[in-house]
Order: sequence, then C-alpha cells, then structure tokens
Amino acid sequence: MSSILAAGLIMLSSVALGRVAASFGVSSVVGYLLAGVTLGHAWPGIGDAITPAGAAFAAEMGLSLIAFVVGGELEARRIRSLPRGAVSIAFAQAILCMAAVLGAAAVAGKPPALGLALGAIAAATAPSTTIMIIRRHKADGPLTRMLLSVVAVDDAVCIMLYAVAVSVARALPVAGASQSVAGVAGVFLWELAGSVTVGVVIGIALGYFVKYARGGDELVVIVLGSVLLAAGLGSRMHVSPIISCLVLGTTLSNLVMGSRKLFATIDRFSPPVYVLLFALAGVGCNFKSLATWISFFGLYLVARVAGKVVGSFFAAGAAQTSSVVRRRIGLSLLPQAGLAAGLTVAAGVALPDHRSMLASIVVPGILLFEAIGPPLLATCLKSAGEVHEGDPAPAEA
Repeated sequence: MSSILAAGLIMLSSVALGRVAASFGVSSVVGYLLAGVTLGHAWPGIGDAITPAGAAFAAEMGLSLIAFVVGGELEARRIRSLPRGAVSIAFAQAILCMAAVLGAAAVAGKPPALGLALGAIAAATAPSTTIMIIRRHKADGPLTRMLLSVVAVDDAVCIMLYAVAVSVARALPVAGASQSVAGVAGVFLWELAGSVTVGVVIGIALGYFVKYARGGDELVVIVLGSVLLAAGLGSRMHVSPIISCLVLGTTLSNLVMGSRKLFATIDRFSPPVYVLLFALAGVGCNFKSLATWISFFGLYLVARVAGKVVGSFFAAGAAQTSSVVRRRIGLSLLPQAGLAAGLTVAAGVALPDHRSMLASIVVPGILLFEAIGPPLLATCLKSAGEVHEGDPAPAEA
C-alpha cells in the first residue's frame, strides 16, 4: 500500500468516526484515535505504509502549528489578567504529574527516557473538553474561573515540559556509554537558548513582512512558511522546533498589533494535518502489547491522577485560594485529547526504541480519561455549587 493511499484512508475514516464521537458529546479527537486504532488492528499493513519519514513530517508539522497557536495565547495582558495562583497551579500540577509518572516508570523498571516522555505527555489536559463541559452545564464560580485560567496556559506548560523531557532523554547516555551531568545540562541549555533565539528572530521578521502581504492567500503562505522555517531551523540547529514555534507565536502576539488574524490563517490549513497526526497515534497503539504491560499501565494512570491532584492542591493552597478550588481543581484537570495524541507521535519519532510502548500506553489512557474525565469534571462543578439550575445548554461538537 502506498503512503498516499494510507493517509487518505486514515483521514476519511477519522472524519467519519470523529463525527460519531461528537454526536455522543465527546471530543472529535476520540473518534480520530479510534479510527487509527481500528485501522491499525484490522489492517496491520497500514502502519507500515506510513514511513518513518512521513510520520516524522506529520508530527513535526502538526506540533509546530499547535505550538504556534498556543504561543499566540500567551499575550502579556492575558497572563496578567489571570487570577492569582492560576499559573503556579498549571506548572505545579504538570511538573508533579511528570515526576509521578517518571517515578512509576522507575518502579516498573522502565528506562528513564521512556518515563520522561510519558510524564510530559501525561501532563497535558484537554482545554476544549473542559470548556465544552463548562458550557454544557452553564457553570460559573471560583472553581470554574480558576479551571478556565489553568487550562488556558496548560498547553504551553505541557509543550515546554515535553521539549525539556525529550532534550534530556536524548542527551541521556545509552547502554555502554557515559555522559556527565554537565554534558546533559549543556545540551539542554543549548536547546533552550537556541530555540528561543530562533523563535524571537523569525517572529520579529514576520511581524515586519506581514505588512506587505497582498490578500489572505498570500498571508497564509507567509505565516505557514514562517512556522515551517522556525521548525526547520530548529531541527537544523539541533534545538527544539516545538519551542521555536511556541516562542514565534508568543513574539507575534505581543509585538504585532492585530496579530489575531495571523493566527486565524492557520485555521485554513491545519485541520487535515491535525486529523492525520491524531489518527497516527491510534495506528501506533497495539492492545496486544498493552496486555503484557498492564501493570505499568495501571501505575501510569494512578501516577497521572495523583500528580495532578497533589500538585494542584498544594499550589492552590500556596496561592490561598478557596477550599472549594483546592479540593476539586486537580480532579477537574483529567480530560486529555489532541495535544497528548500529537506528542505521542512526536515522542515516538524522537525516541524510536520506545515508539510502540508510548502509543500503547498513552492512547488507551486518553480514551479512558476522555470517558471518566468529563463526568468527573461535571461532578466537581456540581458539588462546588457552580452549575446553574435549569436545562443544560447543548454540547458543542
């Protein structure tokens, strides 16, 4: 089977199952993952048809676009308007979640590189699912406002953690080799500094040249070309492409007046890339392999929940938020969807030795957390007394 045929089958089946998932009130990403899982098991050759180079291209392009859009949300005025403790809660729950999963991997005897990648992916929360549940139940109150503020920056925090995790994982010594702590730190610092430099320089240049764009089509080409340039230079310089694109988006949102239209242009190009990227995560999932790692899968689930609950509880306490927020914010952050799926494909490319285990652990985890996360979030909102009386609003697809 050719790669083009495989990509076409994956994308069309993903759209069909994505619509089915949306009709049941869950994220369309669940449908994309299920399409990938179904095709991967029913037609094993379809996974082989997507070459490693093709998967790498889809992962890098998809995550570059996601990082660019996420960076666009990091306007200084928006960050300053967040309630007290929102940023610290976002960082604390993500970092402790990553640490808990890394510890679970160590207990299970898994390599540190795998634990780092899984931990960073586990930190991701699904903002779209969270917003959908809040709107469906017309919720409002201290918990709702804090939750919306935390998920507004959670994607950026997760992307940064992932970049750090993969940088450290690739710098770790392999069996039989040696690497000093200073060497690992040097690689990490170079990746961080180089990524920021690439993003800032291209962001400033893009902010200047977009003024000369003639029409919307030319603007799409300029913006998309700049995102790909940032990602490509990042790879060429052996720094993090995803951080370069995140910084590019942040630079534009803070330096360019009317930058919203620049980010809106990505919406005209990105949906097919996202659908293919998320479905590829499902294609890589192997439930037969999961059966042999079931105990580690259980540890992963427990570690993710514990990290988010404990981290957010202590951060909310340090920020002197209400007891309602402290007790319920962690359990409200369990839904997981698109970013985690995209990072799974990217991590499999960056760490090919762990590709199968990454997909086979994360994808079932996403499906499980998308099943239990929304009802648990709704329960937290109801117990906090923040769900309005009356019929809930219709869910948005």
